[in-house]
Amino acid sequence: MLLGAVAVVAVVGGAAVVAVPRWLHRGETRVCAGDALQAQTLDGLAAFAGWLERNQVPGYVGEVGWPAGADWEQVATTWYDAADAIGLPVTAWAAASWPADYPMAVYRRSTGSTALDTAGPQSAVVRDHPSTRRYKRGVVVAGGSFGASDSNPRYSSANPGRYGYDYSYENAAGYRYLADQGIRLVRLTVAWERLQRTPGGPLDPTELGRLRTALRLAGANGIAVVLDLHGYGTYASSRPLVLGTPALPVGRLADVWSKLATATRDESSVVGYDLLNEPITLAARGSDGARLWEQASQAAVDAIRATGNRRTIAVTGYGQTGPAHLGELHPRAWIDDPVHRTVYEAHAYFDGDSSGHYTASYATELGRLPQSGRTCRVLHDLTPSTPVFAAS
Repeated sequence: MLLGAVAVVAVVGGAAVVAVPRWLHRGETRVCAGDALQAQTLDGLAAFAGWLERNQVPGYVGEVGWPAGADWEQVATTWYDAADAIGLPVTAWAAASWPADYPMAVYRRSTGSTALDTAGPQSAVVRDHPSTRRYKRGVVVAGGSFGASDSNPRYSSANPGRYGYDYSYENAAGYRYLADQGIRLVRLTVAWERLQRTPGGPLDPTELGRLRTALRLAGANGIAVVLDLHGYGTYASSRPLVLGTPALPVGRLADVWSKLATATRDESSVVGYDLLNEPITLAARGSDGARLWEQASQAAVDAIRATGNRRTIAVTGYGQTGPAHLGELHPRAWIDDPVHRTVYEAHAYFDGDSSGHYTASYATELGRLPQSGRTCRVLHDLTPSTPVFAAS
């Protein structure tokens, strides 16, 4: 953890310079952008690094995604170069049984395959920025959240889909393939409604068994897992339940995490818990939504720690999750973690609204920005003395 110093972000000669606490490695890297879109991505990471350092906390990028194409690939390369300089763990979006036309498939299953076996164009950038002793790198494995409420209006806790058809966790061959590709960290998505059919109720034993099998297969292939509750703040029941309402109080999120942390405490592959993918559909909006999320996430951290589980906990901010935006509604880090193993998470997409929809071409996105010549940023290594996702 980063403790005991106040950091500053200064601009020197047009470059964002991040001052680093003296007990951290003080490596310095100059990363240059070839165009305005690349420069915007560097500025976003510099802003994220500044927020982390001012608050003396570590960071993680749980999703970074971009479509195929040489221009987007160069943005991604520049972004990863900057993430390397800062020392951030990263999981790219994403690996799954994607349809053939999905534009951000880092890894996919080929037609007729039951396992991940095909690398997409994005995989070259991921491969070129591997795990090191300072940080783990990898990919989101997204099959566990397929067919959920954001893509299937009939989905609910009573209609969670068929395992092996609508959704699935990866199998032994798939994890072996990822390991062969150099993947050492997986952010594994799960759906709240599948794991806990009633908020506050027991975990579903069949679903929990499937998840445990996936965790053990990952571990057998040398892959560490961050378990991601892949939702947005709404629980799909017979009617949608919104986090922060009387029907779904914040204690329900704490409850499911208490039970998941207990159920997975002995799974050696698990190195972290991601409390909620993108908490954007809460019972309040704006600054009130941010305060509600701070309350809910703190309750979930307290519930996990009460089980005796000491694994790292990843917490995103409310609303816009892009690296540049964490400080807009959360000026200060808010989690009080008795074991000091909380990491603050961002999601990075390079389109204009940071949504990852990429509805506009690269030329259109570039044309929306003020044009400038080649610009460079000086970035400092913020790697904490203990890697973020070290084994407990």
